[in-house]
Amino acid sequence: MKRQDYRLRVMVLGTFVALALGIAHAQIGGDVLKFKVPFDFSVGTQTFPAGKYSLKPLLPHTMSLRNEAGQVLTNIGTNSVESTEVQKSVKLVFNGYDGHYFLAQIWKEGDNIGRELPRSPAETEMATKYSPEHQIALRIVARR
Repeated sequence: MKRQDYRLRVMVLGTFVALALGIAHAQIGGDVLKFKVPFDFSVGTQTFPAGKYSLKPLLPHTMSLRNEAGQVLTNIGTNSVESTEVQKSVKLVFNGYDGHYFLAQIWKEGDNIGRELPRSPAETEMATKYSPEHQIALRIVARR
């Protein structure tokens, strides 16, 4: 009898976990954003060469940056950021300081809520040395 109760509880718990993960995935959106960056850029403490990359949502506030072969390069923690305008296309915003670029924001088409990356210590240091900063927005046409 105890063994049957244990099995039933494990099955119920497993079903609950599967449903919860499915709901979380649906809320995040499974779109993979593919893009080409024409300059070297940094995310957190890592710097990446110009090239083709993709971003894939993992959790509500986490995305993975992948290379062209699909290998995970780093996971990115983000915060919500709001715009007064709905975005007309997918857009990546980079902050630039004296030729050094840092991924700053990720926007989805048709949404006024985007993702913002916290400034890394390296970006904060560059911002104090080289002002004014400038931003470069890469608009992405094909995203799948």
